[in-house]
Amino acid sequence: MNKYVYQIQGALEDNGHNLIGLRVLVCDLYNFDSVDVPIEILDRETAKYLAFRLKLTEDALVIQNLPNGVINKIRLLLGKYLDKWVLKNFYGELQGRKT
Repeated sequence: MNKYVYQIQGALEDNGHNLIGLRVLVCDLYNFDSVDVPIEILDRETAKYLAFRLKLTEDALVIQNLPNGVINKIRLLLGKYLDKWVLKNFYGELQGRKT
């Protein structure tokens, strides 16, 4: 697996202001892209907490200001999702593989 970095740019909401995903910038040495990650990749508890915090703040939700336990859950689950996304979209390596 090639190394890549990512940065969460913000939360995605539907018309009813419900959290539906996260917008993430992803890049490696040769590629740069933005991906909209569905909130369903997170466990239910973490997704509910993010939605709650988003409703409390009028400013942008700053992931770094969340409790460490929440940040670690987001990193773990988002990392798994992005590993597969990077392989497929940057390198085309998921065709014919079981995931």
